Amino acid sequence: MKTIIPFFLFVLISSGIYAQQNALMNHYIFNQTTINPAYVGTKQWTNLNFTTASQWTGLEGAPFTQVLSLEGAISSRNGLGVQIINDKVGAQYQQSIYGSFSHILKLNEKWNLSFGIAAGLSYFTLDGTKLNSAEYDPSVPQQRVNTFKFDPKTGVFLYSDRFYAGFSVNDLLGDLIKNKRTNSIDQARHYYLTAGYVFDLGDQFKWKPSFLIREDLRAQSTMDINNFVLYKETFWLGVTYRFGVNSVFNNELDNSLRMRNALVFMTEWNINKSLIVGYAYTMSTSALSGFSGHEIEIAYTFPKRADTRMRTPRYF
Repeated sequence: MKTIIPFFLFVLISSGIYAQQNALMNHYIFNQTTINPAYVGTKQWTNLNFTTASQWTGLEGAPFTQVLSLEGAISSRNGLGVQIINDKVGAQYQQSIYGSFSHILKLNEKWNLSFGIAAGLSYFTLDGTKLNSAEYDPSVPQQRVNTFKFDPKTGVFLYSDRFYAGFSVNDLLGDLIKNKRTNSIDQARHYYLTAGYVFDLGDQFKWKPSFLIREDLRAQSTMDINNFVLYKETFWLGVTYRFGVNSVFNNELDNSLRMRNALVFMTEWNINKSLIVGYAYTMSTSALSGFSGHEIEIAYTFPKRADTRMRTPRYF
């Protein structure tokens, strides 16, 4: 029985929940490099970020992800970034590396518009030794199989000191390049739409509501509604409600499923001007309610030169 469980878990995660092809992270609220290459360089400083996330902790084969990113501005109009992702879901492993470039247009004294593109390579491994089924299936490999894929991304990011909105496309060639292997999963193109605003609540508090919509045109859309409060420019505390949204692009989908409903409780602490630590706790409200998720973020901002200034506050 133990050998059958990983097989069905893998089928459930990778075939039934297509949106999980992109790692599901929570700290995009403070660092959107993972979902939008146009974000790099917009803060006008150099930032090193490491995030590790475990979904449904304790469930065999559950997603486990680490992301290491370095991004910053090379001028007032251009940004560069590099990102390394290690993602494991069941018997499938993905290691990816991306280089990102952004060009920032100053629309006026208040508004900026950034265009970004990223190019990367993803290395996929499917470990067939962990997919032992009771009956022989020719589509299930009997050993480890590997695949390389070219993986570009693009996006736009509009922002001011208090407002931001972004639209991006990951796995840009996902629906154009098909796998020749029957036992390797085709990557779907993923779309992200997000926006948020920062309000003053007296002298010591700020409130940042925001949203994120994820869409891949294959599975049910998901939406995050975020509410965060900042105390004394130092400590963030907030909650995200994540839920399924009926797709308007594909009427054939079974939108009665709500497999991603969850509450995420998150904190982030600006220890000083350079060091940030954050933690997110995910409480599923679906069939996986017995398994929680944990995510830890550590970020370091390299000191700015004396002749530079921060383009936007540390709000997003």
